[in-house]
Amino acid sequence: MDGTISSPDHPKIDNSFVYPYGTTEQFPQMEDSELNELTNSAHYYMECSNGYDGVACQRASCPGFPASCSGHGVCKTKRQLAAADNDNVYQLWDKDATMGCECDDGYDGADCSLRTCKHGIDPLYLDDSATIKYSIFDFATLTTAATPDFTDGTPLAGTGTWAIRFYDIHGEDWLTQPIDAGATCDEVVAALEALPNNVIPSGETTCNKYTGANSVDTTWSTTVTGRTPGNPYTIKYKMALWDATTVIFDESDTHWLGSYDLPGSGIGDTSHSGRSVSGHVYRIKFFGNPGALPQPKIEIKLDGGRPSLASTGKVITKVWTDGQQGEDNDYFADHCDGVTVTIDGSNILAGLSAAQVKLLKACLGASDFDKDNNVDVYNWDYGSASYPHIIKLVRSETVQTDGGYYAALYYTDADGFLLVNPFSPPDGLDTDSYEIYTTTGTLALTSSTSQATFGFASNTIYMANLVYDEVGGTSFNGDISCETGSANAAIAHCLNKTDIFALLAFNVDGTASEYNSPNINLYTATRLYTQKPVLVGAYANLDAYSSTQAVNYMTHILNTDIATNWASPNYATEVFRVYKFFPAVASTYNYVAECSNRGICATDTALCTCFHGYTNDDCSVQNSVAL
Repeated sequence: MDGTISSPDHPKIDNSFVYPYGTTEQFPQMEDSELNELTNSAHYYMECSNGYDGVACQRASCPGFPASCSGHGVCKTKRQLAAADNDNVYQLWDKDATMGCECDDGYDGADCSLRTCKHGIDPLYLDDSATIKYSIFDFATLTTAATPDFTDGTPLAGTGTWAIRFYDIHGEDWLTQPIDAGATCDEVVAALEALPNNVIPSGETTCNKYTGANSVDTTWSTTVTGRTPGNPYTIKYKMALWDATTVIFDESDTHWLGSYDLPGSGIGDTSHSGRSVSGHVYRIKFFGNPGALPQPKIEIKLDGGRPSLASTGKVITKVWTDGQQGEDNDYFADHCDGVTVTIDGSNILAGLSAAQVKLLKACLGASDFDKDNNVDVYNWDYGSASYPHIIKLVRSETVQTDGGYYAALYYTDADGFLLVNPFSPPDGLDTDSYEIYTTTGTLALTSSTSQATFGFASNTIYMANLVYDEVGGTSFNGDISCETGSANAAIAHCLNKTDIFALLAFNVDGTASEYNSPNINLYTATRLYTQKPVLVGAYANLDAYSSTQAVNYMTHILNTDIATNWASPNYATEVFRVYKFFPAVASTYNYVAECSNRGICATDTALCTCFHGYTNDDCSVQNSVAL
């Protein structure tokens, strides 16, 4: 308090083998109210060693101590904070010593003292063809029962109820009232709009319902390839099942929903092998809630620990999005002026004139990180299995709430622009024309020797071990994480938590596989970790090389923010791999943000102060008379 710093000339420990020369403390020279010098005041009037607490002062205090986290959060250890973030694990030396705040929803800052404002859509984002990507989620309540017992209008005894747990843009969860099995779309929407605080605005949610009785009904087709245009639930693919000792795969054993996972084990439950499914799927569009919404959940235990949705078969609930997750950032904001395309049955961009082909080449530009290998006067790459181009297709005649679709492509002199994913217009109108939005970002193969195995509507992807390298003739354990696998030469681009990626399949000759999903999801990695290996024999993907080789399987795990909209077994003809997306700042528009990017958030009141010319509680309305 006297404005000077005393020198560190007071030894505190003498004749110690640890500190043979003694140890000292340096601290401000203090004075009391009568100006008497206080020579030993390093921790003046501070409990527990100035910023530390616990019975032995063994841990750091949280910001704001003793009123930690401003009353709007929970003080947790570093290990606890990691676990709260998608079950991540932190086990370093300070796991129980370093503390931090886990803020309540709607609060931010190191001490949770800052409030967050309402998010909205930047009114300057829209132009003649740009559209907004609102979240569209599919909710499935299904059963493997031979006789359907989730029926419309006549709920049988024991069918019961289910509910939707909705998460707003701040991450706060809201649980609907119970919904009857087989409910109508109107009833489901009413339950969502009845949530408090107008969390889902009335009149701004749409719903379509699809009902399947059994495998005879084409809605639940289980054939091998393709998708019927106009029917979003004729999803057709193969999925292997496995148990603890043997990989089971049979082309006749195809499942629309893939394997049924036992809780916590990651092992397929083969007791339901070969059964068809019946029930209902609700496709719900939340166009009153902009931005990247967390994936909702279906709750079926509304009566304590007992399931409230019952069936004579196995009850299956799934939530996924089919290329229509909401977003805060448009990573494909570069409109390719003068180019419109149609999609023909051969997965080729059709309807292009010679002049438009040249324009599109120039718009696509480089597909990799090397501009020196670009070709032609248009300064572009053809695209390849390692670096395909990625674009966004948006209908030429559309509405503001139509979000467009991601597509990957490459070019051959013989066929022109080929789509990697067999995109099919969701309404079956093959004559629709599309605008093309490109990016200077890059979609890059993480590793050609790491195979992604995943079930339908799952947030877990298994990076298969020892996938054979057709080119180098070596094996690789499949780990693509930057933390533990980045040093391996088999990895071209490792993956970190929060990285964006897609799942694509290419054949050995570099052509796109027919087994790709019609619609591409862009996933965000929420966790990468390893678990104890599962020993299996007859590893399906190694049949061509060593059918009896025993391998460690399902060891390296990748978790996602949204569920997969496709499935891939460990099978030689369906090798899916992880492609990391590197966004480019020049091609990105942040169009959903606090105060819609058109105002300042007052962090003490959570209210927006809009710039001149903008109004509404989130500053999302442009108004020439607004002051």
